[in-house]
Amino acid sequence: MKFSKKTTMILSFALGTIMFATTAIAEIASKGGYDLLKDSLKYTAESVSTTLSSYTMDASFIVKADGTVISSDTSTNKFDASRQALETTSKSIYGKNKNDYYSYSDKNVRITKNANAPIYYVTEFTSPQEVRSFTNPFKEEGADDIERIADILVGNLKEAVVVKENSDGSKELSGSLDESQIPALINAVVSLQTKNEFRSRQDMDSTMPKITKDVFVKEVSGKMIVDKNGLMQSITGKGTISGKDDNGKEHTLTFDLSAKLYNVNSTKVTKPDLSGKKVEKDIEIDRSKLTNPKKYIGKYKTDILIEKGDKFEKIGERIVEITSINETSVSGKYYEQCVPGYEDYFSNKKSFTFSGTFQKDSLDAPYTATNADGNTVKGYIYIDQWSGKINFNIDGPRNEKVLYDGQFSRVFE
Repeated sequence: MKFSKKTTMILSFALGTIMFATTAIAEIASKGGYDLLKDSLKYTAESVSTTLSSYTMDASFIVKADGTVISSDTSTNKFDASRQALETTSKSIYGKNKNDYYSYSDKNVRITKNANAPIYYVTEFTSPQEVRSFTNPFKEEGADDIERIADILVGNLKEAVVVKENSDGSKELSGSLDESQIPALINAVVSLQTKNEFRSRQDMDSTMPKITKDVFVKEVSGKMIVDKNGLMQSITGKGTISGKDDNGKEHTLTFDLSAKLYNVNSTKVTKPDLSGKKVEKDIEIDRSKLTNPKKYIGKYKTDILIEKGDKFEKIGERIVEITSINETSVSGKYYEQCVPGYEDYFSNKKSFTFSGTFQKDSLDAPYTATNADGNTVKGYIYIDQWSGKINFNIDGPRNEKVLYDGQFSRVFE
């Protein structure tokens, strides 16, 4: 049975943290092993995400509970940056459930197939899509903070690593720790995260022992090989967490991971031939870009209400008319209409023409306009392609006696 990826991630934090620490600090010439490891990880992440023209990566992650495999994930990713093509094959086992999955993506199409169904699902894109195999985690928000935390957790684990430099310039970093060598700080962090995760999740896989107390890292080992340039070639690791469930029964969770990077700058990704295959096609519109903008020309409105007694009452309308729009800009006019008898609520009735330029990679267009009374008006207009509506905002204070929002619906006449 499948348990959440979040659960796996939290529980494997023990392995990840200790692996980082164990393979971290050793003296190699003038540079410490810890710095060497970080340099290699950063260089590999940057290379895989930006500079390598192609590569193949195998990855495996296996979880055992009390010696029994409860989760197994293996995958092979082939990426060709020059063609913007990615091919993935994966196999997952969760208890008795098995699943094989295949996917191919390039800038024009995505093809997927599940082994449990003899159908290839083909999604064609109306505009070219960027295909990424890997996102550099060191460029993500908060990465620097996580690195500083890891620096603290490493502590003084300097003697746990054995470093071997090969004749071709590659380096092998390996090490292992038993429970007596695990720093108390790391054990405390692992214990806290593990217990909190199990206690907060009621939908967890029944095959996963729910460790809630006396949690500690029992052992950890790992090996990493980098080439002469610092690019990771392979990494393996194993970590074991021990603890007790609410009934006091002791359990052991073992995590095995491995990854291999190869066929660098020589990997070929080929679009599958679906001749004679059962295929279901679909068209996917890129909603992040403005497609066929002229369809948005027209009138949009939203009601203006007041509370009267125990009910709402309509007293007018806010209206936006889009008169011109393309992929880069939008222009039109805004005005307000009053229901007869409610003129007192519209003493500062607004009316102006506007023009705005869409921000980069966005459907927001800030505008500056001049109201009928000569005052400057600022705000923004947003085109919502998912609903066919627009959002129109005017900066500044509003009349608190009336009710309205910024979403305008199309008027069909």
